[in-house]
Amino acid sequence: MSLQSYFYNNDVLNLKTNSGAVPVSEIIKKYERPTYIYNQQSIKNRIEAYTAIKSSNYSIHYALKANTNIEILKFIQRHGLSADVVSWGEAEIAIKAGFLPQQIIFSGVGKTKNEITKAIQSGVGLINVESAPELKRIIQISSDLNKTIDIGLRINPDISVETHPYIATGFRENKFGVSSDDFSEIMDILKSQNLVNLKCLGLHIGSQIQNLDPFINSLDKLLDCVAYFRKKDFKITDIDLGGGIGIDYMSNDETAEIERITTWMNIIAEKIKGLDLQFHLEPGRSIVARSGILVTEVQYIKQNQYKNFIIVDTGMHHLLRPPLYQSHHRILPLKFHKSINDFTFRADVVGPICESSDVIGFDRSFSEVKEGDLLAIMDTGAYGFVMSSDYNHHSKPIEILY
Repeated sequence: MSLQSYFYNNDVLNLKTNSGAVPVSEIIKKYERPTYIYNQQSIKNRIEAYTAIKSSNYSIHYALKANTNIEILKFIQRHGLSADVVSWGEAEIAIKAGFLPQQIIFSGVGKTKNEITKAIQSGVGLINVESAPELKRIIQISSDLNKTIDIGLRINPDISVETHPYIATGFRENKFGVSSDDFSEIMDILKSQNLVNLKCLGLHIGSQIQNLDPFINSLDKLLDCVAYFRKKDFKITDIDLGGGIGIDYMSNDETAEIERITTWMNIIAEKIKGLDLQFHLEPGRSIVARSGILVTEVQYIKQNQYKNFIIVDTGMHHLLRPPLYQSHHRILPLKFHKSINDFTFRADVVGPICESSDVIGFDRSFSEVKEGDLLAIMDTGAYGFVMSSDYNHHSKPIEILY
């Protein structure tokens, strides 16, 4: 049986809940549009997939960069996950949502002195280090504060993955992590002080990856690095495998994605068996992307001799992924028209922003569409609202967790 967070019943788009189905049109009728709707049952299903393995030597840190809605964060925290942040602003909202500082992994390539100071003072669980200069800065601040801190070292494994180049992060030409050429310098810096403790080696090779082979390859490389550091008398107790598991934006069936999460968790547990290691994962998209839709209203149907346009009241200012990554999101009507006409209307779905890049979907097919119709832009729970802006001085969308 297929898993779906949203589905049609009698030509009406419904949100699936634990107790039944709710028409999306009922959820939004008292709100202004555009509106982000998030399905909490979908999020819960993904959390359960990540936490189902019979093992106690792991922790799942939700990557806040995917979605920082405070109600979603509270929901995720209540269901037992920890947090991964890439700025102190994200750390503050995580703490506000109920995550303890020691549950937070602080990642990111450009941490400022102020951010590092706050992280050390608050007692975050781990700071992931991306370079030798950053390590020196952490040591200096730890010394000034006379406080100890546990760190992880992010390895760049030089693995190329099949994803958009903007979200590939584990290749040698990417800005992230340290290469094996840097290991000697890192070790010398660490041995010269006694406040900063290296306990974890980690990596993150990119996102929206739907083939487990690169993850397995990166895990093997990381375990080789653990063995190397242990031989050099560093007591590595943890590994951090980042996030990156993708979703199929072309399909409504989530079954394969849930199975992929379960398979990956079991592979990790099997590979580190007997190595006395705790492992961390930092999923973001794979937890929240499917939960979200962006509901928009059709303003105009514009036709000329070259093409058709469906002009809606949302666009790149609310959902940046299509112009930034050339990404695909399915665009579906909240309700199909009852029509005796059997035809296909093809059009670009575009927004109100004064940019030619403001296209949500090129050459999309509709059985029928009219001014005032409501459309759902699917799978927008990750990297949607968090990347939105008030460009052209438009208001940001409403957010609802249902």
